[in-house]
Amino acid sequence: MGDKRTAIQDIIGVIFDFNGTMFFDSDKHIMAWAEYIEEISGVKLTQKGIERYIAGKSGKEILEHFLECELTEEMLEQFCEEKEGIYRRLCTEDRENLKLAPGLEEFLDYLTDNNVPVTIATTAHLSNVMFYFEVFDLYRWFDPEKLVCHDKSLRDKPFPDLYLVACKKINKSPDRCLVFEDSESGILAAVNAGVKNIVAVVGDNPGLDTKNSNVLCAKIKDFYELNEQLEIHYKS
Repeated sequence: MGDKRTAIQDIIGVIFDFNGTMFFDSDKHIMAWAEYIEEISGVKLTQKGIERYIAGKSGKEILEHFLECELTEEMLEQFCEEKEGIYRRLCTEDRENLKLAPGLEEFLDYLTDNNVPVTIATTAHLSNVMFYFEVFDLYRWFDPEKLVCHDKSLRDKPFPDLYLVACKKINKSPDRCLVFEDSESGILAAVNAGVKNIVAVVGDNPGLDTKNSNVLCAKIKDFYELNEQLEIHYKS
C-alpha cells in the first residue's frame, strides 16, 4: 500500500463500482452461470469446472466455450440477459443476503449530508442496475441519470472510459475523485482515467490481486473500516 493518507474533506466526488463493491454477490453470479450453462448446453459444472471455465472469465469467453461457436454482439447480449435474469431471481430468493455491503448505507448518508456528489460506474447491464435501484432504494443517494453502466459505445475496464464518463456526469476532475473498486481491472481503469484516490474493497474477493497496491489509498474489508483509514467521523 502506498503511504498516501486521504482525508475525506479533500475529496469532492465519489464513484463506486457496484458488484463486489457495493453488493457482495460473486456467489450469485457463479450460481447463475452454472445454472444457465446447464440449461443451454446440458453441462453440469463441478467446482473444478467453475474454477476453470467461469471464475474470472467474461460472458463472451464463457458462452463461446460452452456453445462452441463465435457469437455476434446481438446473440451475446441476448444470452447474457437471460443469464442475468437467473442472477436476479437468485438474489431475490436469498432475502437474507439481499443487502448492501456492511457500513455502506452509513457512508452514503455521510456523503449526502456533506453534499459530496456521487455516482456509479459499472460494467453491469442496465437491467441489473435498475434492479439494484429498486431493491436497495438507491434513489436515496444516486441520480439514475448520472450512473454509467454497460454500453457498447464504451470500452470495458481496464480501459478508462467508464470512469472518465462518470467524472463528467458529476462535473468533477478524476484527480479529485475517490473510487471504490473490487477488481484489478477496475483499479487499472481508475488509474488509467487519472484517478488519484482509489480504495480496494475485498469483501467477497479476499484473493484480490492488488499488484498496483501503491496506487491505493486504502484496502478495506467493508465500509465500516473507512472511518479508520480515510479519517471519516460520522455524526453521533
